[in-house]
Amino acid sequence: MPTGGTKHTAFIKDNFGTVWPVHLVGFTRLLVQLRAHFHGDLDLMLVLAVIGSRTHDARWNAELAALGQLTRDEDARSKQLPINIQSISEFTGIPRETVRRKLVILEQKGWVSRNTQGHIAVTQRAGFDLEVATGDTITYLAALVKAVETAQSRAGATGLA
Repeated sequence: MPTGGTKHTAFIKDNFGTVWPVHLVGFTRLLVQLRAHFHGDLDLMLVLAVIGSRTHDARWNAELAALGQLTRDEDARSKQLPINIQSISEFTGIPRETVRRKLVILEQKGWVSRNTQGHIAVTQRAGFDLEVATGDTITYLAALVKAVETAQSRAGATGLA
């Protein structure tokens, strides 16, 4: 598989017919499943995802070697970088007041917590409660990897890899 970002883009473009249909079907299915896990509230899901993705630091990535660590790491909060309502709003384009309301819901579920400075972090409980959603995501990613491997195989068979 090509290693550079532009090589990856070129590879996907060259193999669009193999990769895109799998992505479209899988991603659509994943969004439907995630929508169900979040009781129809995709903004709630997006706010939680942004908190998770924008607050981790490099050592959290390195230490998250196994899926189970997502739900068992007692010290995960100390590894998260600070984020606040305004940052989430600016990044997502979701109005600040809507983000605030979503955070109240996420706090009630025990999926996020705030410290005394107002910084928000994902809790261990979110990983545990959303384990099925994580499985749905893994299924999507596995299908996408298989499509890329199929494209690689076809490119190799024609001497284009």
